[in-house]
Amino acid sequence: MAMTLCQRHRARMKAAKALDNREALTASPVSFHLQMLELEKDVAMLRSVQRTEDRIELKRDVLLPRWMPTVEAYLAGDTRFANPALVYCVIWLFDTGEMGKALDWAGVAISENQATPENFKSNLPAFVADTVLEWAIMQAEAGHSIEPYFSRTFENIREKWRLHEDINAKWFKFAGLYLLRDEKGQPRATAVDDVNTLEQADALLAQAAAYNKNAGVKTMREKIRARINGLTQL
Repeated sequence: MAMTLCQRHRARMKAAKALDNREALTASPVSFHLQMLELEKDVAMLRSVQRTEDRIELKRDVLLPRWMPTVEAYLAGDTRFANPALVYCVIWLFDTGEMGKALDWAGVAISENQATPENFKSNLPAFVADTVLEWAIMQAEAGHSIEPYFSRTFENIREKWRLHEDINAKWFKFAGLYLLRDEKGQPRATAVDDVNTLEQADALLAQAAAYNKNAGVKTMREKIRARINGLTQL
């Protein structure tokens, strides 16, 4: 039986209040429709915010607390369906630096083939790969650890996800160069004394070149081979 306009209004007000109170919305067809209306309203509000810092604050302090209970209820349940709220929470968790939970929930969303928002150019595995690599680059440049999130994602890239060759090439190149960092964090073959590490780095860079012949690893691979020759001929 169809709801009247007044009933729909009351139902939406009830759903909005539940979200404001950080309560989970159930997954019935009616409540899911209301959930989508509220989610669209929140996304529109977020897009109206101009400053990146303000957007991150809104995601961290308002949107995630508002939507996580509903997503957690979905993850704990047995019913599976296209769930934009799950995907948005994954995106917002990455944006606010909650890497562990973001990867946990992204793994579920990817296994369920959840779609990214319409304005996204990439699917969810590609988005996660690009986001984690960008994060790892920033962490490495700042002298911070990239683990366990880098290796966790790299394992998925190597064994599970089918990504564009350019994305794979970037990951393998970064992984190879990361093994060659000197005390200043710069990739330098002469900074490494261990032949096994040099060989691992070369194998990663070779794989990067196999994915993209223009990966830009030829010179470094030559330096690695020269370093290995220098160490083994001592």
